[in-house]
Amino acid sequence: MKSVFIHLSTVAACFIFLASPAIANEITYTPIRHSDYQAVYDDGTAAWPGEDASGNGLPEYSIMLFGVVINNPADMLDYKVSASSPKWQVFIQATEEAVAFGDFGGTALYMMRDNWGNGSEYYTDTKWGKELERINGFTLQYGDLVRVDARAPGMNYKGKYNVNEKHKKSPDYDFEITVIGSSTPKAASITLADLKDTDNDFIFDDTRAIGCEHYQASLVHLDNLLLVNAGDWALDGTVEVKQGDLTFDMQLGLDNDLKSINAELLETTPFSVTAILDQEDNYYAPFTGGYRLWLTSASNLDVVPEPGSLALLVAGGLAALLLWRRRS
Repeated sequence: MKSVFIHLSTVAACFIFLASPAIANEITYTPIRHSDYQAVYDDGTAAWPGEDASGNGLPEYSIMLFGVVINNPADMLDYKVSASSPKWQVFIQATEEAVAFGDFGGTALYMMRDNWGNGSEYYTDTKWGKELERINGFTLQYGDLVRVDARAPGMNYKGKYNVNEKHKKSPDYDFEITVIGSSTPKAASITLADLKDTDNDFIFDDTRAIGCEHYQASLVHLDNLLLVNAGDWALDGTVEVKQGDLTFDMQLGLDNDLKSINAELLETTPFSVTAILDQEDNYYAPFTGGYRLWLTSASNLDVVPEPGSLALLVAGGLAALLLWRRRS
């Protein structure tokens, strides 16, 4: 595995927070990069060391991650107690400063009320609310710059390593999220040819230098897409987009404004999206597929005007300008 590393220039405020939690809780958090945390072997299984040799479920060491939040929690999963199985998730990606030091990609932070095992592992509705409050789960939002301290740093899930509580209620498995500032997340401008080969198969590179693994858990921006089937457009549903001969699945989030989008128009009119590159492959290795876009907000989709429409808009703008000049 690559050596652990932390970028030292995320924000000056990081240094204020580095020592205090570790001293207060007698826990040492080791700063790491997203790219190291998400490292994989050639079959897509996680290269992160995970649990210690005793098999007690605790890690060899607790970790610290910095990143910028790239989705609003309510736009991704339903964490309300009224949901059949409340779940909460945000993605954070490497900051621009960290990328300058060689980091890339991002990491999902995940919690669920109904943990694995018997009913004693389930959070009550009240305790679930307190757990979300503890991690700033209700107030965290897109653009927050955060520090994550994970005592038992997560599990591999269908091809990506998530920060979570290993589905246990014990505080020994908790993670904390501290907001230390704000930033504007940057999206990598790519095409589907960066994610799929000419046979329309996923590009998987275990070094993560190129292909889907390189962009996993971070924002990507794609232009000139078309929707394959408007009938599939629904909140929390999966649609297929295409760019030339290449296709890609796109998960839709829970933002109600997504319902207002004219999906039939997207079948014939090119559009752009800024979305999270996610992976949910099979439950068992190899984990070299299952990549998808996750569009969480309607504001991250833009329809490209047709040339004729654009000309009309320009003409209308010129006419309005001339009329204004005559009246002034």
